[in-house]
This record gives sequence, C-alpha cells and structure tokens, in this order.
Amino acid sequence: MNAHPPKEGRPLLPLLLLHLAAAGVCFAFFTVVPIVGCLILMAIGNDPGGPMFFPIFVLGVLLFAVVITGILAGAALLSDLLRRHFRVSGWWPPLVVFVLATASCWLCFSSVHPVVPPIAGGIVALAFIIHWAAFSTIWFLPRLLF
Repeated sequence: MNAHPPKEGRPLLPLLLLHLAAAGVCFAFFTVVPIVGCLILMAIGNDPGGPMFFPIFVLGVLLFAVVITGILAGAALLSDLLRRHFRVSGWWPPLVVFVLATASCWLCFSSVHPVVPPIAGGIVALAFIIHWAAFSTIWFLPRLLF
C-alpha cells in the first residue's frame, strides 16, 4: 500500500508564461525607472547633457536591462523549478542569490574594500527580489481576480 499520494505533474507551460510575463515587467521596471529619472534630473538641472547623451544613455539602460533581466529570469526559473521538486522556503532563493553574488564579487574583485562585495551582493539580491515580487504578483493576481 502506498502511504503517499502520487505527485500530479503540473503543466510547465503556464509556469514558463508567468516567468516570461514577470521578465517583461522586470525589463519595463529596469528601463522606465532610470530613463524617467534621467529625464527628471535633466529637467530639474536644465542641462540636456549634449546631443548624444540621452540616446547613448537609453542604449546603455536597454543593454543593462536585457542583461540583468536575463540573469534574474534564469535564476528565478531555476529556483522555481527546484522549488517544484523540493520543499524549499520562499526566502531561500534571495538568500542564495545574495551569497552567490557576494562570493563571485569577492572572487572577481579581490583587491576591493571588504565592504564592497556584500553591498554588491545586496544590490543583486534586491534586484532578484524585485523580479521575484513581479513573478509572485503576476502569479497571484489572476487567482485573486478570478
């Protein structure tokens, strides 16, 4: 006699679509906030910064948003796939991202001040938490509304 009920396979497509939607929200956040902030600071300071400043700034922001969204979406998808197979608490993925980012910063930049790697790890973990919150919100809102 089987003491545990069989695990029902949950479909993977809705999970991937939710992660794609969360990546879109995260990409929009990481592009809109810096560009709007730059426009506000340019209006307050009454200094447009030169003819090529804003196009180059927008291009840099878009490149940064693509890279950071790809990294965060991969980490969130991997952690969510691991959470589907193992019972893992919700606060473990941001903690693991913090530890990995801090350790990689210590390995790559060994000559920096000892405070810099934990700060960099905290910034990466905060960005991951923003992505995780977008995913959780997108996951929760349809259930709340319907």
